[in-house]
Amino acid sequence: MTSARGSTGWNAVAQGALGCFLVAAFFGLKETAPGLTVSFRMPFSASSSGELYQWLGHALLLVPGGVLLGLSLVHGLSAPAVRMWRRLEALSAQERRAGAVLVAVVAFLLARVGRFVFLLDRPITDDEQAARFGGQVLASGRFLVKLTDPLESFPTIFLYVRDGMGSSFEWLGLQVAWALGELTGTGSLVFSLAAAVPAVVVAWVATRRLGPAWGGVAALLVLLSPMSALLSMTAHAHLLSRAALSVAVVCFLQAEEKGGRWWTWLGLVSGVSFLCRPFETLFFLAPFYLWVLWRLVCRELPVGACLGGLVLGWLPAVVAFLAFNHAVTGDALLPARVSMYTFPAKLSAHDASMLERFGANTSYNALMLAVWFLGPVGVLLVGVGASWDRLTKLLLLSVLALLGLGLFHDNHGIHSVGPIHYSECAPALALVAVHGLRRLVDVARRAELPSATVMAGVLGSLVVGLGIFDMRNALALREQALIHESMEAYLNDAGLGRAVVLAPQYAVAWNQVPAFRKVGSFVLEWPPPHPGYEEDLIVLHDGPGFAEKLRPRFPDRRFFRLVPGKAPDPFRLEPIDGRAPPPASPSPTVETGTR
Repeated sequence: MTSARGSTGWNAVAQGALGCFLVAAFFGLKETAPGLTVSFRMPFSASSSGELYQWLGHALLLVPGGVLLGLSLVHGLSAPAVRMWRRLEALSAQERRAGAVLVAVVAFLLARVGRFVFLLDRPITDDEQAARFGGQVLASGRFLVKLTDPLESFPTIFLYVRDGMGSSFEWLGLQVAWALGELTGTGSLVFSLAAAVPAVVVAWVATRRLGPAWGGVAALLVLLSPMSALLSMTAHAHLLSRAALSVAVVCFLQAEEKGGRWWTWLGLVSGVSFLCRPFETLFFLAPFYLWVLWRLVCRELPVGACLGGLVLGWLPAVVAFLAFNHAVTGDALLPARVSMYTFPAKLSAHDASMLERFGANTSYNALMLAVWFLGPVGVLLVGVGASWDRLTKLLLLSVLALLGLGLFHDNHGIHSVGPIHYSECAPALALVAVHGLRRLVDVARRAELPSATVMAGVLGSLVVGLGIFDMRNALALREQALIHESMEAYLNDAGLGRAVVLAPQYAVAWNQVPAFRKVGSFVLEWPPPHPGYEEDLIVLHDGPGFAEKLRPRFPDRRFFRLVPGKAPDPFRLEPIDGRAPPPASPSPTVETGTR
């Protein structure tokens, strides 16, 4: 017996040593020619060689390294782990509610702290800035505001402009969220709150179906998923629709079981998601609603209560959608978001064959889902759990339907926080994956293998592999956020007072700094000024005669021009009104390190 224990101990040491070596080897890849550098460059589907090395190293080094590290701890931790598992399974109803609150608090704090530590409370794309501008317009009690004359001086990327008036072209739900932040002074807080919803919902569903301990595992999968964790730091519409669609799954389950008002709740939360991301909502929910329709045809559901409840729930969202479109574009059926295209016959800016869209959009994002959801282990778990029951099949069909939406547009979407257009898939895939893990454990038990070994290997690969993956990408996001912090500090520290700075496009400006150019960013334009022009410093585009035309709009402000500087200064500020220039401020710099 002593010999057997000794052999087990040496096996654990060997597994741990090999696991540590594989993890160390991953970080050693920084010394290779491509390194592990993550950059943010156009087009969206481009990846640096260092980023590709990171993905390859994660799959072939971190995942097996995590498995070995997990297995090395089985012998010492199996007994306390079993006790903890049994304690979780024995939780009372009150303790389960307390656990749900704990999951919500953890998810919220991770999102909120991550936003300030890694994103420095700054956007990662221009549409976040445009959405906030739209929220500011709504908070002022208007749908459109008068922009500058000349219009070309105003940063209008992702804005809807008509007859010199403008606002964000984003959907109503996103603008309302920002308007609430403006009116309450809480800024992006509502997005961090929304980020906590999927983890709680997934834990609740898994608890009801598999038990409280499995609910905890399901919540862990959501929190560890890079595409869930990193997106949660942002202020994108996807956070709102992801939260609403997660709740819609709960309402669907409750409606099938209890009926009555739950059909109304299903329609209501579906409508909330629709107001944030209409097309994605319709495609994601299509399998669920088609299943409901089939059950109605088969007379398995009460037609009046079901259809009446759904119509009643959807009605507020549909009315708000049509009324908002009419107020902004003048046409209830023409959303500002698609007003630049021929609606509804053409939703793409460029014509492309179905095969091209399938490869460049659907295939690309399917790959991104495989990389960013839970990596190769996630692909395995989803594959094993997909056929568990009707719910897992519907969830997987929802993911496939959303991927099918890629056939109708040509916007691949960024992948710096995962495949951003498919963010709603994370909770659905987590639910399928936890069923897959449960099935693997059941198979191990039937084969008389230690189920703790399966759990330790899988969780070890996820905690180690995804923990490192998440942190490295979060640090990369922080480097691009430092670009915007440095640019803002350069202007604020110049001591301009109340002023208007005429500048080239934002991307042209920050690209003057070599360190910034190396990192890159998807924020390509200056943030739109507040609709009331409340800031002391307003940055607008420069152009022939723009200063003279803008002076009547800003009579109490000095005017400056941001122009290229002489080495080593990337640019400098010149007064346009002939007054002495302000004291020179330090040139913007950013600390970059090997990643």
